Amino acid sequence: MPAVSAESVRPKRILVYGDSNTFGWIYDPKVGVTRLPVEKTWVRVMAEKLGAGYEVEVNALGGRTICRDQRTGIGAGSRIPCPLFNGMTSLPAVLSENLPLDLVIVMLGTNDAKAAFKTVADQLADDLGRMTELIRGEGWGGNTPYPSPQVLLIAPIYQPDDTAYGEFFKGADAITKALPEALRRKTAEIGAEYLNAGDFVTGVPAQMDRVHMSEEQHRLLGLGAADKVKAIMER
Repeated sequence: MPAVSAESVRPKRILVYGDSNTFGWIYDPKVGVTRLPVEKTWVRVMAEKLGAGYEVEVNALGGRTICRDQRTGIGAGSRIPCPLFNGMTSLPAVLSENLPLDLVIVMLGTNDAKAAFKTVADQLADDLGRMTELIRGEGWGGNTPYPSPQVLLIAPIYQPDDTAYGEFFKGADAITKALPEALRRKTAEIGAEYLNAGDFVTGVPAQMDRVHMSEEQHRLLGLGAADKVKAIMER
């Protein structure tokens, strides 16, 4: 009988790289930042539906951008150095520590739409294209025999201007409405996979801060993402 290598039978490994809407941030001004039960976050809902044959790792940081240093320490702890919120800065180490990888899923862009950064949707799509190039490159894992993973870019959900955080997201309405189409075009150009979170999470984020997803919105996104991942991995 033909030999079967360990590499051919190992589970498919997936890394999800995101911000607070992947972390499962719960906003309550009375108690501070807490987290949904981990099994209720969209990544774990996705993993549960994928089932046996898949291993799913997650790296999510509240306040993370695609490629911009935050100007003040934010997120779950104000002592995090501002450059660590830059997704491009942290990503090579995160990729390396999770090898081998068959697929990397990125859902970022909401924090880049903040008023302070003065961005537009096409710019964020280009930034995610550069992040895709980094993921496909070999510099972060060139000493291993593992091939570069596939990349799935998820356009984040719509972000209204009016939130519990004052003027932070002024202008995000227009940016996040335009981003799904801009990112769809970019993924077609570079040959990456694409998913629009807004196809599953309609309306605005359902928590009281109007930035973060509810448990039900996490569930819907997780189920939709699982179907997309299966379609990619079973080709």
